[in-house]
Amino acid sequence: MRITYITYACLLIEVNGKIILTDPWLKGPSWGGSLWHFPTHNYTIKKLPKPDYIFFSHGHDDHFHEETIRSFPASWKKIKVLAANFKEKWWKEVVGKKFQNVKYLNHNEIFKISNSTNIQLFINDRGDPDSSIRIFNKKSNVFFQTDNLMSEKEAKRIANLQKIDLAFVIPFLTGVFPGFYTWNTNDLIKLSKQKLDSSLEYCYKICNHLKPKYVVPYACDLGYLGDKFHINLIHSHNKIDLKKKLEKKKSKIKTLIMSSGDNVKINKSIKAFIKKNRKSDNEKLIAFANDKGNLYKQYQLNEKKIIEPNLNNLTKKFQKKLAENLDEIKEFNFKTLISINENEKKKNILIDFKKKNIKTISNKNINSNINLKVNIESTKIRNLLQKKYPMNFLTFHNGGYVCERSTMKLTINENKYWNWINNLDFFI
Repeated sequence: MRITYITYACLLIEVNGKIILTDPWLKGPSWGGSLWHFPTHNYTIKKLPKPDYIFFSHGHDDHFHEETIRSFPASWKKIKVLAANFKEKWWKEVVGKKFQNVKYLNHNEIFKISNSTNIQLFINDRGDPDSSIRIFNKKSNVFFQTDNLMSEKEAKRIANLQKIDLAFVIPFLTGVFPGFYTWNTNDLIKLSKQKLDSSLEYCYKICNHLKPKYVVPYACDLGYLGDKFHINLIHSHNKIDLKKKLEKKKSKIKTLIMSSGDNVKINKSIKAFIKKNRKSDNEKLIAFANDKGNLYKQYQLNEKKIIEPNLNNLTKKFQKKLAENLDEIKEFNFKTLISINENEKKKNILIDFKKKNIKTISNKNINSNINLKVNIESTKIRNLLQKKYPMNFLTFHNGGYVCERSTMKLTINENKYWNWINNLDFFI
């Protein structure tokens, strides 16, 4: 088996004459223009061999990337696609529209890809629509976690199926917290460190339960540009941190730090072919900003091409869509203010979940009795209502808005709010 690291969670796996491509995100940003490839890479679909199988772990834009999929040649639409049999109805609808030959795998299901090699799929055991796979034969067993934040119990169970030679694991978590909340500097630094520490601790525990010979941190090659560039320093994604964590814990597991173009071969033993003399992270950040600066500006201009409806009508349409879905949830004591910003103008929508009431309020009527404030650009809402974002409001979860909480921690009620709005269909 030979595994080539393309970028992020995209891997090219060659085994027994078959080629498997995983989670191809190769061009443009994801998450509504917030996340970009960092470090950058030089791969395109044209530079890759035609795979026999494409595996999509889940529906998030950095794994099931619409722009990349649109660049597939027509012949790729007939490639056998492997995906989890999630209960969410939208998943099969989205995948089925893009591909003609899809095999949906259930939890623990094994699919034969050649006479000697199989794929086994694992659906997240905590209820999230995420999945992992292992590719195995008599000579090797490789585990690919992607974003499946499984329980420690599940990791132990998977480890007992067959000795794992190599595990690709996710060491860091993205998301709006804490960098896109309006904390003071000291609190932001504190919360960022806590998130980094907890991410690495979780990853260490999973690695410790999986017990592979080697681990590869992946699905974290990302960066922020433009006015979000400072988030690169707040949401750290340095793969070396996992290596240091394992060494500090005196783990016997060895860490392979792979970058685009590197590959590893597994055949009884493991041989890694990794480029040396890489630049420091600071040098990479500067090169990243310089390399993608103009492309980022162009993308932002394209995002702003939709100028209608005007701010007043846009707010009314968005408010109406929210109101239509308010009865879907039980009453709970929580108030959210969504502020839609356009240049110097602002329209505020107040959602009172206890009273099941949605109304527009002026800036002077905003008070401290609000649990959560969400500030978002009008451009984002226009694109949302035009169905430009396949993940709907969830698209903004990695930098599409800025929030202010009345408390430091995520409450049960705030979580109810996010679950509600992230699962709405805003198509009009």
